[in-house]
Amino acid sequence: MPEGFLKKALRGFEPYVPGEQPPDEEGWVKLNTNESPLPPSPNVIKTIKAAAGDSLRLYPSPTAAPARAAIAAHFGLQPSMVALGNGGDDLIEMCFRAFAGKGDHVAYPTPTYPLFEPLCTIHEAVAAPHPCAEGWSWPKELAEDHARLKFIVNPNSPTGTWSPESAVEEIVATAKGVVVLDEAYVDFAPESCIGLLEKHRNLLILRTFSKSYALAGMRIGFALGDPDLIAALDTVKDSYNVDRLAIVAAVAAIQDGSHHRAIVDHVVGERAWLADQLTALRFEVAPSAANFLFVQPPPGAVAAAVADALRERQILIRHYDREPIAGWFRITIGTLNQHEQLLGALKEILG
Repeated sequence: MPEGFLKKALRGFEPYVPGEQPPDEEGWVKLNTNESPLPPSPNVIKTIKAAAGDSLRLYPSPTAAPARAAIAAHFGLQPSMVALGNGGDDLIEMCFRAFAGKGDHVAYPTPTYPLFEPLCTIHEAVAAPHPCAEGWSWPKELAEDHARLKFIVNPNSPTGTWSPESAVEEIVATAKGVVVLDEAYVDFAPESCIGLLEKHRNLLILRTFSKSYALAGMRIGFALGDPDLIAALDTVKDSYNVDRLAIVAAVAAIQDGSHHRAIVDHVVGERAWLADQLTALRFEVAPSAANFLFVQPPPGAVAAAVADALRERQILIRHYDREPIAGWFRITIGTLNQHEQLLGALKEILG
């Protein structure tokens, strides 16, 4: 990155790099970015089409009020306990703006979502990563860290690890600042920790419509928390950070529970089947509560070579080359047809 005009803190900066997004029409088997294998609710598509009219000349609600009200009703909360963002990433960045200043410590376990480290650099905060313990569980040092801001992802990405409410509450109860619990994948897990909001005013829960509602292309995230935390996010958000089509899509999606359940059931069922198939191919498969599997190729196979060979066959998975997860893959749960193409290619590649 050219450094001539960059502020000093960003010299030598390495930004977060999203997963590869090939052109839609080129026929790739895309299992690298944890998108939904099924399409959005027909009600959502109908609602978006109806809203794509003359009203687009007008700005949206600056607070995404209709979506706040619908999400609050769905979870039995007040609208003052809900904030909207342009995807979960927007809300994470808002948390930095609101709760972590220059020189403040920001704690998180590792490996986890790799956006936290570059955001620390951008905001000139001090990154405080804590390596996970055995089985990718959170280390006790994370709970003991008195950082002003903490992030935990549950289920975690890329490992798929899910931690029960008691483990989450241990971190929240001992924290001296705000704890942000990213539950982007929680609909595929045993349960959410939303019940902790009643007990802990320092807890902020992030959710998304990208995974279990099949709306990654709309970029809609939301936060749930104490009204004071939500007000802090509103103070620092962009003026109109959620557009008109995203607002109506969020309302329609949250109200179509049956379609949401169909997506979740499909993912959970396919996740178990694919895990069995990969285990039979001698992959190491970590337990997953998300919409992906975290796996390591069989002994003797070179992970980078396997990933490259899959890409040559237009099959994309996420390959990691940094410790402590170098040589591991994250494979999104797709359709049965996509899984059969993946497995057929792996058998061919592994010989």
